[in-house]
Amino acid sequence: MRSSAPELERLRSEKETAQREIDSAKAQLDRISPQRNAYRGQIQSINATIADLKQRINSERAAIGICKAARDRISADTHRYNLQSYQAALQEQYSIKNSYFSQMNMSRSEFDSALNSLRAAKERKQRAQEAFNTRLSQLKADREAEAQKWRETRCKKCGQSIRYRIDWNRVPDLCPSCRQQERDKWRETPCRVCGRAIRYNVEWAHIPGVCKSCKEARRFH
Repeated sequence: MRSSAPELERLRSEKETAQREIDSAKAQLDRISPQRNAYRGQIQSINATIADLKQRINSERAAIGICKAARDRISADTHRYNLQSYQAALQEQYSIKNSYFSQMNMSRSEFDSALNSLRAAKERKQRAQEAFNTRLSQLKADREAEAQKWRETRCKKCGQSIRYRIDWNRVPDLCPSCRQQERDKWRETPCRVCGRAIRYNVEWAHIPGVCKSCKEARRFH
């Protein structure tokens, strides 16, 4: 199969290459997925901190208003200081959140790229598999059709089985061994008149000494 079907080898190689790409893409997804989940968890945690800081800021603003109404300047200044601290902390949390969003977007882009590679590799493998199956079925059909063209007969000399094709012009009646034995029975001897080679069979009762041409020449003299 390997030597007679190079197309199968090519398709098998395509499948193996696609499978390696699939494994590589899956490994990337396995590596990226925990990172995405970690960024998502960190953003959720920061959102909770931001919500808490906003609530504290609102509380401090309300307290400042109350202190102003009561003309409690010292307490108002204290709440104003707390407000500024919470606002600074809020901005810092927003900055951290934006950083996590940036990292998560990069991770998402990498994830999407790996996912697209995985899908493309699976499609290539599927196409190669379908082409492989089609070609394999065709080769099997060709082999079966070829097998139908062969028959067997017996060597007329030794009885050994001889395989032959039905589209051959002549059905062999000797096996290779007997055919060689028959060839080995033929020899050559020089013509006594002209020296040309004369082929003869060792089983002949009489070995010719004159070639056909010389016999014909004698006949006319």
